[in-house]
Amino acid sequence: MIQITRNITFGQYINNGSLLTRIDPRTKLFCFIVLTIVVSIIHSFLAFALCLLLCLWMHRLSRLSTAYVLRGFKPFLGFLAFIFVLQTLFYSAPAQHVFWRWGILSLSGEGLLYSATILVRVFFLYYLASLLLFVTSMVDFTDGLEALLSPFQKIGLPVNAFIMVFVVALKFIPLTLAEIERLVKAQAARGVRFDQGNFLQRTRKLAPLLVPLFLNSFKRAEALSTAMEARCYGMHRGWRRSKRRQFSFTRVEAITLIVVCLVGVLALVINGFAPV
Repeated sequence: MIQITRNITFGQYINNGSLLTRIDPRTKLFCFIVLTIVVSIIHSFLAFALCLLLCLWMHRLSRLSTAYVLRGFKPFLGFLAFIFVLQTLFYSAPAQHVFWRWGILSLSGEGLLYSATILVRVFFLYYLASLLLFVTSMVDFTDGLEALLSPFQKIGLPVNAFIMVFVVALKFIPLTLAEIERLVKAQAARGVRFDQGNFLQRTRKLAPLLVPLFLNSFKRAEALSTAMEARCYGMHRGWRRSKRRQFSFTRVEAITLIVVCLVGVLALVINGFAPV
């Protein structure tokens, strides 16, 4: 039996009372943006090692189960391996550095290093996004994002509408996966075996699920829009939403910002001395 939601942990909030859970969401979002920019820029494995130490420190503060966090990577391992092979074989390297060549495909040390860098970067970005959603409730995430983007409201940008669309899209990911699993189980009860056959045969068995999946998604979106309209969402543009709690910037938030910024700057400095 296919278990989809069991291995999909992305977007699930875990309120275990850890320090990261209690930190101001504005601080967590700002640190996430800083680390995302740093990880997207660096290519030195020593700089990646420094970021790994910071991630291990944050993971310890979050008090999350390591097995539970790593389970979220399982559904994407095949896709990441496919990307690694493609990046390696299609990397254009000098002829004297190529170990093996066949047509447009080649294997070189530079290609392996470049593909490994891309793979490490994707792992870091996915872990940072997962950790942020593990320790931040959707209400706090929305309020924190609104606070960070509030300066753009002064130039007329619809920040609240953008945040609402983003949060709704984010919440639809686990709901859609749960719907897929429900449809798969319904088909399996009728005798369809999704775990048998080659890749094309299994893909062909999933094709009949697309129509009910889209129909149910549209019905859920319509129900959500009706509920928002019944609560007069967006009817009064001059009104501002009330907050569940007021955020405060304490010494813990200050220390967190300083540590993350120092690690980010140090990683960029180390990366600057690394060969390209």
